[in-house]
Amino acid sequence: MNLAFPLRPTLLGVLFGFGLSAQAAPREPVAISFDTTPRAGQHQRQSVDLLATMKMRLEAAPEATDEQRAKIAQTAERMSQTGAMKMAMQMQQTMKVDAADAEGWLPLTFAMDSKGGQVEVGGKTVPLPSNKALDMRFEARFNPKDFAVDVKKFDGPSPDVNDTLLKQGSAMISEALQLSKALAQHPLKVGESVDVPLAINLPIPMPSGAGAMQGTVHYKLVRVDKGVAYFDLGMDMKMTAGVPLPAKPDAAASAASAASAPDAPAATPPTLHMAVNGSGKGTSSLRLADNLQLASRLAMDMKMTMDGPDNTRMLMDMDMTVLSKGESLAKPVIAKAPLKKKS
Repeated sequence: MNLAFPLRPTLLGVLFGFGLSAQAAPREPVAISFDTTPRAGQHQRQSVDLLATMKMRLEAAPEATDEQRAKIAQTAERMSQTGAMKMAMQMQQTMKVDAADAEGWLPLTFAMDSKGGQVEVGGKTVPLPSNKALDMRFEARFNPKDFAVDVKKFDGPSPDVNDTLLKQGSAMISEALQLSKALAQHPLKVGESVDVPLAINLPIPMPSGAGAMQGTVHYKLVRVDKGVAYFDLGMDMKMTAGVPLPAKPDAAASAASAASAPDAPAATPPTLHMAVNGSGKGTSSLRLADNLQLASRLAMDMKMTMDGPDNTRMLMDMDMTVLSKGESLAKPVIAKAPLKKKS
């Protein structure tokens, strides 16, 4: 299971990983079904490297006043002097699936841990320590019959964030698993490809926050060799999000004063509006015996627009590459020797 960030682009269909299943046979299967369904006994880890180069610029929104334009121009000039920002981050994602319960549900646990990285700005490189604020874990149960998901526990940055993600997490994971369900219905032969739509409502861990991601995932089966399937990947995505921002002290005081007046309308909190468009290509190799993604590479070209308060508009061009390597942590099943009969 893969959980991706975006922005997880990856977020981006990135929650359970893309696995393949095939029955054991002396020869390679003629057709392969994409099947990302969690299975009892799985215990897998993905080591993920995220490399990004970001070029940012600031400009005034059309509604900006002359005073706002002057301030924004000064800030934009300072930003342009630093040049592009380069970032490298490492993460680990681990999924474990236990045996089904009496009702057929599969208990599973998922963890994402930050392993640090570095940022280069203006020619200076600054190491990034492991950021515990990015770590998350959840416990859930999954029903392979109807792909229902029930998140039981979520451990993240803070109790408030945990409560929000616990409420919204089941829906987000369920939507992401619809990609798995759709791919399982399209068996592929070598040379064939499939395009599957992706639609996920993103949980924003803040009151009144909302986000959504839509796109298309493209998989082409290139070859199958010695139990490993090799694919060419493609992805197009659009993401929008609205994130409430804390009000400035003077604005908060004015809002409180207005709210105390009779029949005063509710104050609208400042909001950061974000829109992302991106496309990418890559490759992936998966081991059929245990649905393990051995390695993958996805290079994304993304453009982001953020409209904030004070009529500021941030534009960012980002080239991002996500590399992952997988390993199975499942212990091999050792057959017990038959008991000798007493003579």
